[in-house]
Amino acid sequence: MVKGSMDFVGINQYTAYYIYDPHQEKPKVLGYQQDWNAGFALIEYLQANSYWLYNVPWGLYKAITYIKEHYGNPNVILSENGMDDPGNVTLPKGLHDTTRINFYKGYLTQLKKAIDDGANVTGYFAWSLVDNFEWRSGYTSRFGIVYVDFKTLKRYPKMSAYWFKKLLQKEKH
Repeated sequence: MVKGSMDFVGINQYTAYYIYDPHQEKPKVLGYQQDWNAGFALIEYLQANSYWLYNVPWGLYKAITYIKEHYGNPNVILSENGMDDPGNVTLPKGLHDTTRINFYKGYLTQLKKAIDDGANVTGYFAWSLVDNFEWRSGYTSRFGIVYVDFKTLKRYPKMSAYWFKKLLQKEKH
């Protein structure tokens, strides 16, 4: 990177995988995933609704500390971090999202650890405030901390919304 050419590094962190060399020839047809010429191995942790999303909090710590150690500890903003439930989850079940709370607890613990170890992190954004239309999966997944009834558009705070509220209201010691 050109020195002084960026104001911050933005990271969208949802999960982690192990990467390996698949010992393949260069792909004949290039595309987004083929260009990587890498193999992906799953890390067996709790899976969210999306097939690609596993709860791997230590992956966040490793990503942030890698940037700190290899790029001069730039200002880092975690621009997206979250997990999804199925889009057809019922309102009562959707409101009781303890898995999401545990996801955020794990990732925020690792984020604090990276900060305590000297990483220059100045921002964090949970994905997402409300259930929404996801580009890749439409309405078949719910990332929000607020449940949206897509027929009436009425919004209902989930347990995770109240958990975040309590977390943000804690006094610093």
